[in-house]
Amino acid sequence: MGNYWNDNYWRRHLAEPERMDIFEELWIGKHQELIDKLNKGHALDLGCGIGQFTDYWINNGFQVTSADISVNALNALKERTPSATTVELDMSKQLPFEDGTFDVVFANLSIHYFDEKTTLALSGEIRRVLKPGGLFIGSVNSSVAYEIVKDKAKVLEDNYYLIGERYIRLFDRVQFDQFFGQFKTILLEEIHTVRFKNQRDHWEFIFQKDDGKD
Repeated sequence: MGNYWNDNYWRRHLAEPERMDIFEELWIGKHQELIDKLNKGHALDLGCGIGQFTDYWINNGFQVTSADISVNALNALKERTPSATTVELDMSKQLPFEDGTFDVVFANLSIHYFDEKTTLALSGEIRRVLKPGGLFIGSVNSSVAYEIVKDKAKVLEDNYYLIGERYIRLFDRVQFDQFFGQFKTILLEEIHTVRFKNQRDHWEFIFQKDDGKD
């Protein structure tokens, strides 16, 4: 997986500036009123890529740890934002942080690449590293997108596919209960937009680590 993100994804994207419209998709800004009310503590940008959302969280007063499996992406982030704190990590393994470290865990289109067992474990790890009452905010691909990829998708599990050399999970509403039912739901919305000049169907969510669910 690390080789794919280093060599086949970020190397290509960094070499093709026209594909870098990701800097224009700071959807979290829609929820600025909520962000403004948060304790400006420690945020984890999980699967940060080249860090467009890292910049957002820094600009909103958070101490940010930016984590990704791709060294190429992290190097590009550090080149643009030298003060950034970066960590190379594989989300399919235990997260290298103490319990209750973060006020916010943010994951933009970065946690939908894993099988059921790994996704459940990752959900538990995210909850573990959040402080009580902390927020898990992010986005994942929607199952609506299956119509676009079905001719080239190999089914591995329900809603989990191999497409070319990329593994991808396409979330439907039921899967949020399956994988994130231990969180309190503040927002869950299915979005249909355009990214890299292609149709993009995804979910945006804000979950909270409920103090009453241990």
